[in-house]
Amino acid sequence: MAVPWRRIAVPAAALGVFVPAALGVQALLPSSDAPGRSTAADVSPSASASLDAPLDAPLDAPVDSADSDAAVAESPANRPAADGSSAPVRLASYDVQNHRAVLKASRTESVRTGDVVASAPNGHAPSGALFKVAKVVRSAKGQVEVTTAPATISELLGNQEVDKRTSLTARQLRVRTLSPGVTAKVTGSDTPQAPTASGTPTPSRAATPAEAGTPKESAPTPSGPSLDTVKQLATLRLGLNVPLPKGVEATDRSAARLAGEVDFSPELTFRYDRRSAQDILPERAAVGIGGSYSYGWSVHGKVPGSADTGTVAIPLAAVTGQHTFWVGPVPVVVSAEVTFSYRFTADGRIVLDAEQHTIGSFTIGAQYSRAQGWQPLHEARQRTEGGRPRIDGAATATARVGAQAKVFLYGTAGVGGDLSVYLKGGAGATDGKPAWALSAGYDLKTELMLQLKIFGIQIVDLRTTPFALHDERRLFGQGRLAAS
Repeated sequence: MAVPWRRIAVPAAALGVFVPAALGVQALLPSSDAPGRSTAADVSPSASASLDAPLDAPLDAPVDSADSDAAVAESPANRPAADGSSAPVRLASYDVQNHRAVLKASRTESVRTGDVVASAPNGHAPSGALFKVAKVVRSAKGQVEVTTAPATISELLGNQEVDKRTSLTARQLRVRTLSPGVTAKVTGSDTPQAPTASGTPTPSRAATPAEAGTPKESAPTPSGPSLDTVKQLATLRLGLNVPLPKGVEATDRSAARLAGEVDFSPELTFRYDRRSAQDILPERAAVGIGGSYSYGWSVHGKVPGSADTGTVAIPLAAVTGQHTFWVGPVPVVVSAEVTFSYRFTADGRIVLDAEQHTIGSFTIGAQYSRAQGWQPLHEARQRTEGGRPRIDGAATATARVGAQAKVFLYGTAGVGGDLSVYLKGGAGATDGKPAWALSAGYDLKTELMLQLKIFGIQIVDLRTTPFALHDERRLFGQGRLAAS
């Protein structure tokens, strides 16, 4: 059966690499037959300088790519036996809402209907861009105006296998505080370390047309300027000194407050596996965010009655991060937003003085397999320890620090979730005997969104389907409290 071929546009760092979208970057067929087009062997990552200098990204955009608005228009023939060629273009403007884009090209005829454009982050598309050329509207003076249509990861990567997880560097993170009493900073190095086996892309080679549907290992293909190496962890550090709800009084040890530090070292995950050129959908796919965290708790308060910060958690700070995964010459842009918040509740009279330290790790995401469809990609591990607390009264008080995360592909939301880490103190009496306890735990919830169809897979709306993990462990205590 003949395999339909499409043209694809990729960053100028990979000029001259032919990537038929129906087969993916496993089929790299260089050609130097067309005037003005280059072969992969002739081009270095700095070849994007052949066009106008790249535009500067906005100051608040994560910086993880050196080739800004660069892209390449690929021009394969219409049958698998033929060679393909490429020509450099740049994303001069991009209007997502009105489905229009302007591409700069030294040869305007290099942009044609059916091209798939994948761009790294730039000033016109801070989250990168992925679209098909629906129609060429006009070409003049080195610019091509086009209308755009949605494209999928399957159309972009085709027959390819990717399994990557990377920690973010300090310059890929942005943070802003949202409440008084919160300070924030990002620490860590931006210098990549040597690759490890798990952090190195799977090698691939230029395949002949007959072999294009069967991936094999050989020499590495050219990659973009951002290498998927193991980096020194960037850590978001929040300093907390926030008041507890109105009515909560100071104890004889401290003012009423939730204080301490929250550390978070984020990682992004991207997986994709399609093994046959005849298959439209991938065998497996995944996207997600996770990482390690450390919470230094200091909770002090005397509650005469009951207290609650409210059903909606109070925001502390928001952090955004972005990384471009290079699949051969093709950029896959994954970004995430994490909003930290806190909530304090007490259902009666209680005095709580507790200082503990919690460390753990988590993953929030979505994974797909043909056998099971879309499922949550979520896991959590946690350990809490510290000094003996003081808990008196006849009630339960809970302090929570939550992290609400959303993950995006080229700026399109795909998966979200909440990690809520908490300390819970309780006091009372059972059978006339006084009892108290301090426990630590977490709740992890994941929701999958319709926008995951960017993988080319139709799914139902799973936001109402509960995907949850829960764990709670007693740290200190005396006697047995009634179940709450």
